[in-house]
Amino acid sequence: MDATGARFGSLLEWLVAAACILGVLGIGSVIVREFRSVAAVAPVIAHEDTVPEPPAAIPAGSVAVPVVLLPDGAQLHVGDSAADLMSRVGQSREVAPASIERLGGGSAAGERVTRFYQIDGRRFAVVLAPQAGDEQVRIVALFTIPQS
Repeated sequence: MDATGARFGSLLEWLVAAACILGVLGIGSVIVREFRSVAAVAPVIAHEDTVPEPPAAIPAGSVAVPVVLLPDGAQLHVGDSAADLMSRVGQSREVAPASIERLGGGSAAGERVTRFYQIDGRRFAVVLAPQAGDEQVRIVALFTIPQS
């Protein structure tokens, strides 16, 4: 009777050990699969925004940027309104007269205005134009101007 119990106990131990090994292998394979697969952290953008043709008043070597950081922590973004521009920068920092280009039929809705600013020795240009379907004049492009 003891021999049968010992054999049954030994068989049970082997089955438990085999189940534990299979469990560890299963968990290990799930972990390895998670490390090998790549999940997107940020959405992928399949196209680039087109930068509008720079106005003739923009100096050569200027670079189009989506954001201009201001010294007080404020930011100017492409798409901000002209009122946002005036509240963040003001007219006192304008360093050259505005350049106005008439687009299309020459109406007021077809004007593109380029303004030049200098803050803490950094020069940048802001291009303002009305957007289709929007009544406000918005920033359509920002350019950093190299120091000459």
